[in-house]
Amino acid sequence: MKKKLLSLILGTAMIAGSLTGCGLAGQNSQSTDNSSQNTEQTQGTQQQESAAESDGKVELEFFNCKVEGEAVFNKVIEKFQEENPNIVVKQTAPADAETVLFTRISTGDVPDVMSVYPAETAYHTMMDDGVYTDLSNEEWLHRASDKALQFSSWNGKYYAMPFALNSFGIYCNDAMFEEAGLEFPTTWDELMEVCEAFQANGITPFTFVDKDPGNLVQEAERLIGIVKNDIYKDCEEVGTGDASFTSEDKPYFRQMAEAILKTREYAGDTLSFGVEQATSDFANGKYPMYVSITAKYAVISQNNPDLKFTLIPYPNPVSDVQSLPINVDIAYGVSSKTPHQEEAKKFIEFLSRPEIYQMVADEEGTPPVIEGVNYNIEPLKMIKETIDNGNTFLTMVNFWPSGWRSEWSVYVQQLISDKNIDTLLTETDRICKEKYTAQ
Repeated sequence: MKKKLLSLILGTAMIAGSLTGCGLAGQNSQSTDNSSQNTEQTQGTQQQESAAESDGKVELEFFNCKVEGEAVFNKVIEKFQEENPNIVVKQTAPADAETVLFTRISTGDVPDVMSVYPAETAYHTMMDDGVYTDLSNEEWLHRASDKALQFSSWNGKYYAMPFALNSFGIYCNDAMFEEAGLEFPTTWDELMEVCEAFQANGITPFTFVDKDPGNLVQEAERLIGIVKNDIYKDCEEVGTGDASFTSEDKPYFRQMAEAILKTREYAGDTLSFGVEQATSDFANGKYPMYVSITAKYAVISQNNPDLKFTLIPYPNPVSDVQSLPINVDIAYGVSSKTPHQEEAKKFIEFLSRPEIYQMVADEEGTPPVIEGVNYNIEPLKMIKETIDNGNTFLTMVNFWPSGWRSEWSVYVQQLISDKNIDTLLTETDRICKEKYTAQ
């Protein structure tokens, strides 16, 4: 494995360790426990593979970072094995899946079929280093929409089959809005009016996941893109020159920070809320609004299957021009080293059939990009329609250098605590210069 990829993996591990003091100590402990479990799972998988091969069967490991969809993917695997009795597919979906996957790839323990985020810088590094099989000539690749394929291309090739696009917005409790006589906000001013109306009725408008820097930085990253869709160009300019986000001609991060702090005025002690509590509180009607990504749909529904809710686009805090952040959220590739190339591709082809992926779309919920798959998730239909209309942009994690967002998350969380925007801007400048210089 090349030095650049090893450096990327080590950097990811170091950043994860640096977040221990930011409310992640318990999660890191859990990750350690999971690492032991993963070792045991790998050993068990190797034993099962030997047994499978002795029976004349091929065993594939399917490493899935979409842990929320583990159950429905097991159903897909069951159907695949009915059609292909000579292939055994074992799904691996651990907690902290991406860190586990990166670590395994860095040591050469690469799963046969695995999650890929094909628009992101870290995965481009692995594509360049030959981790994945080139799928460009596979006919079934074009079951995905042209836009999804455009986002998934790297250097004119395709190393992953895209299945769904993730997005972001504000989850709204339908009943609480109806009882208050309020419409869903479409502009920033309307959002502020909604907050004032709920607060006047003794209802805290928002819950946020500020205890977990990883979740908080997702909001900040998407919001800065809403403020300026191509902010990555400014980041590169600051990183490689004398420009600064403290200057009046680059007000974007300040505008983002002001918006984040303004919404926190309509919430409680958000630094005390982890993702499980915030999701549960929203699902059980404690708060009318919850800022999160489309992937939280399944978790909210599991918490309260009877809840009627809608995910709306997050209003632009500085303009009435609205755009939607998206990312290629579900995509799978094949290890270039697997001896079971034909079988691995056969599994992805099977998953890409519209009648098969319909199962995933109906249960997991992330807006699909497979042609012929109907989208039946009522709470997310507004987001899906916005995606289909095309007024979207790729989230900044796809453009920032590796480690940029992870390091920045520490200072975004600090902003919630000390409300010092100038410190955030200074640290954003520093991170830009360090990360772009290191490329």
